[in-house]
Amino acid sequence: MNLKNYVLLPTLIFLFIAFQIGKALGQAPPPGKYDTTNYPEDRAFINSISNIFDPSLSLNDNSISIGADGSIAYGLEEEMKKFERNGMTFKSVVSVPGTELVRIFNGHTAIKTKIADVVFTTPEGDLHFKVIRAETYIKENGKWYYVLGQGTNFMTQEEFDEYKKNHTTKN
Repeated sequence: MNLKNYVLLPTLIFLFIAFQIGKALGQAPPPGKYDTTNYPEDRAFINSISNIFDPSLSLNDNSISIGADGSIAYGLEEEMKKFERNGMTFKSVVSVPGTELVRIFNGHTAIKTKIADVVFTTPEGDLHFKVIRAETYIKENGKWYYVLGQGTNFMTQEEFDEYKKNHTTKN
Protein backbone atom coordinates (compact mmCIF):
# COMPACT_ATOMS: atom_id res chain seq x y z
CA MET A 1 0.00 0.00 0.00
CA ASN A 2 1.44 3.35 -0.96
CA LEU A 3 1.12 6.67 0.84
CA LYS A 4 -1.80 7.76 -1.36
CA ASN A 5 -3.87 4.76 -0.21
CA TYR A 6 -3.10 5.50 3.45
CA VAL A 7 -4.64 8.95 3.00
CA LEU A 8 -7.50 7.88 0.73
CA LEU A 9 -8.84 5.03 2.90
CA PRO A 10 -9.33 7.09 6.12
CA THR A 11 -10.87 9.90 4.06
CA LEU A 12 -13.37 7.51 2.48
CA ILE A 13 -14.23 6.02 5.87
CA PHE A 14 -14.76 9.51 7.32
CA LEU A 15 -17.00 10.54 4.41
CA PHE A 16 -19.06 7.33 4.71
CA ILE A 17 -19.60 7.87 8.45
CA ALA A 18 -20.41 11.57 7.97
CA PHE A 19 -22.97 10.68 5.27
CA GLN A 20 -24.65 8.11 7.51
CA ILE A 21 -24.78 10.49 10.47
CA GLY A 22 -26.11 13.26 8.23
CA LYS A 23 -29.02 11.06 7.14
CA ALA A 24 -29.97 10.34 10.75
CA LEU A 25 -29.52 13.94 11.89
CA GLY A 26 -31.61 15.15 8.97
CA GLN A 27 -34.57 13.58 10.76
CA ALA A 28 -33.72 15.03 14.18
CA PRO A 29 -35.82 17.88 15.59
CA PRO A 30 -34.32 21.34 15.05
CA PRO A 31 -32.35 22.34 18.16
CA GLY A 32 -34.04 25.01 20.26
CA LYS A 33 -37.29 25.08 18.28
CA TYR A 34 -39.43 23.36 20.94
CA ASP A 35 -39.57 23.64 24.72
CA THR A 36 -37.85 20.48 25.90
CA THR A 37 -37.37 21.46 29.54
CA ASN A 38 -40.85 22.19 30.95
CA TYR A 39 -42.39 19.67 33.36
CA PRO A 40 -39.08 17.83 33.95
CA GLU A 41 -40.52 14.99 36.09
CA ASP A 42 -43.31 14.27 33.61
CA ARG A 43 -40.87 14.51 30.71
CA ALA A 44 -38.53 12.00 32.36
CA PHE A 45 -41.40 9.53 32.78
CA ILE A 46 -42.63 9.89 29.18
CA ASN A 47 -39.07 9.61 27.87
CA SER A 48 -38.69 6.37 29.82
CA ILE A 49 -41.61 4.74 27.98
CA SER A 50 -40.24 2.48 25.29
CA ASN A 51 -43.04 -0.08 25.16
CA ILE A 52 -46.58 1.25 24.76
CA PHE A 53 -47.89 -2.30 25.23
CA ASP A 54 -47.30 -2.07 28.97
CA PRO A 55 -50.80 -2.60 30.47
CA SER A 56 -50.11 -0.01 33.19
CA LEU A 57 -50.10 2.68 30.49
CA SER A 58 -53.61 1.81 29.33
CA LEU A 59 -56.53 3.85 30.61
CA ASN A 60 -59.31 1.23 30.51
CA ASP A 61 -57.99 0.06 27.12
CA ASN A 62 -58.87 3.53 25.83
CA SER A 63 -56.27 3.91 23.09
CA ILE A 64 -56.29 4.00 19.32
CA SER A 65 -53.33 2.84 17.23
CA ILE A 66 -52.83 3.40 13.53
CA GLY A 67 -50.33 0.96 12.11
CA ALA A 68 -47.75 1.61 9.42
CA ASP A 69 -50.00 -0.47 7.14
CA GLY A 70 -52.93 1.91 7.74
CA SER A 71 -54.90 -0.45 9.97
CA ILE A 72 -56.64 0.89 13.07
CA ALA A 73 -56.80 -0.89 16.41
CA TYR A 74 -59.18 0.34 19.10
CA GLY A 75 -57.37 -0.58 22.30
CA LEU A 76 -54.18 -2.47 23.01
CA GLU A 77 -56.01 -5.80 23.22
CA GLU A 78 -57.29 -5.38 19.65
CA GLU A 79 -53.81 -4.36 18.48
CA MET A 80 -52.28 -7.49 19.98
CA LYS A 81 -54.95 -9.62 18.28
CA LYS A 82 -54.09 -7.92 14.96
CA PHE A 83 -50.45 -8.95 15.42
CA GLU A 84 -51.53 -12.52 16.25
CA ARG A 85 -53.74 -12.73 13.13
CA ASN A 86 -50.70 -11.76 11.07
CA GLY A 87 -48.51 -14.35 12.79
CA MET A 88 -46.47 -11.68 14.57
CA THR A 89 -45.45 -11.25 18.19
CA PHE A 90 -44.08 -7.91 19.36
CA LYS A 91 -40.41 -8.31 20.30
CA SER A 92 -38.77 -4.90 20.72
CA VAL A 93 -38.67 -1.23 19.88
CA VAL A 94 -35.49 0.84 20.01
CA SER A 95 -35.50 4.58 19.41
CA VAL A 96 -32.95 5.97 16.97
CA PRO A 97 -30.74 8.25 19.07
CA GLY A 98 -31.33 11.96 18.55
CA THR A 99 -34.80 11.56 17.02
CA GLU A 100 -37.00 11.59 20.14
CA LEU A 101 -38.94 14.73 20.92
CA VAL A 102 -41.42 15.12 23.79
CA ARG A 103 -43.66 18.18 23.94
CA ILE A 104 -45.89 18.71 26.96
CA PHE A 105 -48.86 21.04 26.82
CA ASN A 106 -50.51 22.47 29.96
CA GLY A 107 -49.08 19.62 32.04
CA HIS A 108 -51.82 17.21 30.90
CA THR A 109 -51.14 16.36 27.26
CA ALA A 110 -47.89 15.08 25.78
CA ILE A 111 -46.87 14.25 22.24
CA LYS A 112 -43.82 12.09 21.70
CA THR A 113 -42.28 11.66 18.25
CA LYS A 114 -39.34 9.48 17.28
CA ILE A 115 -37.87 7.18 14.70
CA ALA A 116 -37.77 3.61 15.99
CA ASP A 117 -36.45 0.24 14.94
CA VAL A 118 -39.30 -2.20 15.64
CA VAL A 119 -38.92 -5.97 15.62
CA PHE A 120 -41.63 -8.63 15.52
CA THR A 121 -41.10 -12.36 15.81
CA THR A 122 -42.76 -14.44 13.08
CA PRO A 123 -42.66 -18.14 12.21
CA GLU A 124 -40.29 -17.21 9.36
CA GLY A 125 -37.94 -15.26 11.65
CA ASP A 126 -37.66 -11.71 12.94
CA LEU A 127 -39.41 -8.99 10.97
CA HIS A 128 -37.75 -5.55 11.15
CA PHE A 129 -39.43 -2.19 10.51
CA LYS A 130 -38.10 1.34 10.77
CA VAL A 131 -41.00 3.64 11.60
CA ILE A 132 -41.62 7.24 12.47
CA ARG A 133 -43.86 7.19 15.55
CA ALA A 134 -46.16 9.78 17.02
CA GLU A 135 -47.62 8.96 20.43
CA THR A 136 -50.09 10.98 22.48
CA TYR A 137 -50.37 10.71 26.25
CA ILE A 138 -52.81 12.29 28.68
CA LYS A 139 -52.44 12.79 32.40
CA GLU A 140 -55.43 11.82 34.49
CA ASN A 141 -55.49 11.76 38.29
CA GLY A 142 -51.72 12.36 38.37
CA LYS A 143 -50.83 9.44 36.05
CA TRP A 144 -49.78 9.42 32.38
CA TYR A 145 -51.64 7.16 29.95
CA TYR A 146 -51.04 6.28 26.31
CA VAL A 147 -54.11 7.19 24.21
CA LEU A 148 -53.04 7.45 20.56
CA GLY A 149 -50.21 6.15 18.45
CA GLN A 150 -49.42 6.28 14.77
CA GLY A 151 -46.52 4.73 12.90
CA THR A 152 -45.36 5.47 9.38
CA ASN A 153 -42.86 3.34 7.50
CA PHE A 154 -39.61 5.24 7.23
CA MET A 155 -38.17 5.81 3.76
CA THR A 156 -34.91 7.44 2.81
CA GLN A 157 -35.07 10.11 0.11
CA GLU A 158 -33.72 7.56 -2.38
CA GLU A 159 -36.41 5.03 -1.45
CA PHE A 160 -39.11 7.71 -1.76
CA ASP A 161 -37.82 8.81 -5.17
CA GLU A 162 -37.91 5.18 -6.37
CA TYR A 163 -41.41 4.68 -4.95
CA LYS A 164 -42.61 7.90 -6.59
CA LYS A 165 -41.10 6.83 -9.93
CA ASN A 166 -42.90 3.48 -9.80
CA HIS A 167 -46.27 4.79 -8.56
CA THR A 168 -46.81 8.04 -10.46
CA THR A 169 -49.42 8.07 -13.21
CA LYS A 170 -49.85 10.60 -16.01
CA ASN A 171 -53.05 12.66 -15.98
